[in-house]
Amino acid sequence: MKGALAICALLLGFYASGLDLKVRIYSNERIKKVEVTPDTGTYYMVAYNRNLTVIDTVYNIFEADSNRSLSFYIGIKHINVKRGKERLGAYYALQLKGIEAEREFRIEVNGKKRVYHGDVQMRVLNGQMQLVNLIDLEHYAAGVVESEGGHVDEPEFFKAQAVLARTFAVKNLDKHIGEGYNLKDDVTSQVYFSKARHTYAEAIQEAVAATRDTVVVTASCEPILGVFHANSGGITTNAEDAWLSSVEYLRSKPDSFSVGVGSYQWTRHISKDRFYGFVARQMKVANDLKLHKALLNFAHREGRAAYFTFKGKKLKLTRIRHHFNLRSTYFNITEQGGQVVLTGRGYGHGVGMSQDGAIEMSRRGYSYRDILRFYFDCVDLESIDRLMLN
Repeated sequence: MKGALAICALLLGFYASGLDLKVRIYSNERIKKVEVTPDTGTYYMVAYNRNLTVIDTVYNIFEADSNRSLSFYIGIKHINVKRGKERLGAYYALQLKGIEAEREFRIEVNGKKRVYHGDVQMRVLNGQMQLVNLIDLEHYAAGVVESEGGHVDEPEFFKAQAVLARTFAVKNLDKHIGEGYNLKDDVTSQVYFSKARHTYAEAIQEAVAATRDTVVVTASCEPILGVFHANSGGITTNAEDAWLSSVEYLRSKPDSFSVGVGSYQWTRHISKDRFYGFVARQMKVANDLKLHKALLNFAHREGRAAYFTFKGKKLKLTRIRHHFNLRSTYFNITEQGGQVVLTGRGYGHGVGMSQDGAIEMSRRGYSYRDILRFYFDCVDLESIDRLMLN
């Protein structure tokens, strides 16, 4: 056992909490202008050439400066910088780098204001300005917890979400490495819209500190794919039913904690012509009464169905969900006049941790370890410090 723990410690040693991430922010915005205001301490503005090699420190913003705001404008190949009316130059790429351990900056893009810990890099790429936050893993985890689930004060849920945020980051360090960063700030990675700073920020920061260095790993000490969704609808989904591949720790299971809470139920009305027509085209079958009756008789039996089957053909329910922008694939179908009515349960892909279920578990006194072990099969929670002691 000690040998296995030693190997695990070596594998996880690279992922210590001192790890800095590069997270692309405002990733879904077309950015032409950025306003940045360093809020604490001294920041240096470092310039880079077209090969992204450091040229020099080109400007200092000192703690005593009354005007700490900088404006960055996109050029054809350069970023133009101003402080008030003063022009500070044009550069291929820049980094605002603070020297204090606890540092943060305010930033505004297209009227959207945010606050981040750490530093910010910017460059022009494919005619657009790319912004990247250089952030410590623990501060990043806190920001993700607030952005993804910071609406309710449940400490054990915050801890579970923090561990998953940290685990997801570790698992996906190379996701966008070819583009110059590790992760994005949207749902394709994890939502990360600022540092933790709103109503429950203090509780979130305490949860991150309480789980510091902790990640979820498989028996072979590989970080898991720490996925989550809003509500399972009462039963989680196999990974292969939502996506393509089976994952041993992401298996469907009954989830009574998600029943009747949060975003458990939903209803959607769609015209008959639109709904039946889409299914018929996807399955390459006639849009006739037989198909309609089969859809109206469709039900989730013995668990949560992944496919609608008709005349020996299968249509994956995720295709219906994505086409009609449904909350989940967990629905039944009835008719009402010229419409079909989809009555559904759950919100999201259904794989991994249900956030509503985790919140309910926290309310009932379960620990974050209980929560994570309930939603992920055959996993361990490992701390680097604890492993090294063994």
